[in-house]
Amino acid sequence: MFSRRRWSTSPATTSTVILLAGTIVGGSGGCITSGPGEYGVSAEVRDLQLELCPDGMIDDAEDADTQVNVVGDRNGYWFTFKDELGSTIDPDGAFKMSEGGPEGSKHVARMTGKIAPGAQNVYPYVGMGFNLSNPKAPFDAGTAQGIQFWAKGPGRVRFKAPDVMTDPAGDLCTNCYNDFGVDIFLDDKWQRYTVPFAKMEQQPGWGDRAPHVAHDKLFAIQWHFGTANKEYDIQVDNVAFVGCKP
Repeated sequence: MFSRRRWSTSPATTSTVILLAGTIVGGSGGCITSGPGEYGVSAEVRDLQLELCPDGMIDDAEDADTQVNVVGDRNGYWFTFKDELGSTIDPDGAFKMSEGGPEGSKHVARMTGKIAPGAQNVYPYVGMGFNLSNPKAPFDAGTAQGIQFWAKGPGRVRFKAPDVMTDPAGDLCTNCYNDFGVDIFLDDKWQRYTVPFAKMEQQPGWGDRAPHVAHDKLFAIQWHFGTANKEYDIQVDNVAFVGCKP
């Protein structure tokens, strides 16, 4: 059991997001024989399997509403957000689920649109996610070792978990928003990803630092996309806490 930027949502709490998007650079000399999702962290979290926690399914979207599965204080809502540089996102405003998903699923969380052009020190972005509690408050993931979800791209996304150390709502950071997470290269087909909390890291070179993700004081779960001047179609389903210890 668990206890407890322009945003787009109805009842969920809102705030502002800053994302420093990385740049994907191709190498020279030599052949690339597999896509970026076939190695590194993307492959690790795709191949890892952990058992679903009791009451661990956060949202499978099958009820087609915008609230996560309500279990105790876990009662947050989905939202989208975007920069003010011209990036577009759908849904923009009230969130809504879309039809589709991996085999056996009828509905998914989905965001589509196009990222604005980037420039020196200009980092466009969009994203979607949900607060774990409503009103927004720290949420305790209990003995869960990580978060599992299904996703489809293609594209490089940053999966992250804002917590009390990195989100302004925690009143502990001054240079906020460098949340713990991982960068994942999604495929154009549905894949399952299992991200242990121990695998999550902050991005280098900016923001306040913390020793590790505070999984006992999480605010939200988010997926960011920030490849400049790029159209995107990111879909997510079956988000769950996994690996609970006895």
